[in-house]
Amino acid sequence: MKLGSGMYKEIARDALKGNWMKAIAAGFAAGWLGVFSSSFLFIAGYVLVAVILVYFLEFLPGFYPILFLGTTIIALIYFFIGGVIRLGYIDFNLALLDRRKNGVYRLGSRMSDWWRVLCAKITLFFALSLGYVLLIAPGIITKYSYAMVPYILEERPDFTVHEAFKASKQIMKKHKWELFCLRFSFIGWYIIGILTLGIGLIFINPYRYAAEAAFYNEISGRAEAYYGRKEDRY
Repeated sequence: MKLGSGMYKEIARDALKGNWMKAIAAGFAAGWLGVFSSSFLFIAGYVLVAVILVYFLEFLPGFYPILFLGTTIIALIYFFIGGVIRLGYIDFNLALLDRRKNGVYRLGSRMSDWWRVLCAKITLFFALSLGYVLLIAPGIITKYSYAMVPYILEERPDFTVHEAFKASKQIMKKHKWELFCLRFSFIGWYIIGILTLGIGLIFINPYRYAAEAAFYNEISGRAEAYYGRKEDRY
């Protein structure tokens, strides 16, 4: 059943009632650990920051070794920690929807799964790269086909990376446009967030990712299974 962007957002708002401070704290921590940046955005930002620092600070003694060490540490945090923190953030949002005991501590709940997540990140990066090299449209289709991979990795620790990609492609067959519309519906909110010098984003990201978790709940059949109706679409 397609609920539509408005209904997913309503479910998210309902789940966030009384939980805004937890959600803001979790979202803030997740953001600092690179959860909200794609590999492409991270690489672009990484290069941009490095170029700016070189332009303004290269005259400082020992600048290049410090730059190399600093950017390497950030890259390692993003690639080895950011991915598993994202799974923890998904766990946080699903617990929010399920009304289970919850807290920022859930961000670290999948740390032992770092290798599987890293393999998935690398696979997704090359899949998207190939799609965008062919044309923009195949790249976008690929992106939305595999959008639920992190959710499936979090929900199904028994799945291999290949199985997670296959499952995401299966459940997203008729829902790519639906997810695009849901994400696009937050454009206005993100513009407001930017105009408030980023302050508004601390409220927008928890709202958006709770709504996306609600979307996953419905298209995967998880909501039906969790609330007593057995239906597994993987």
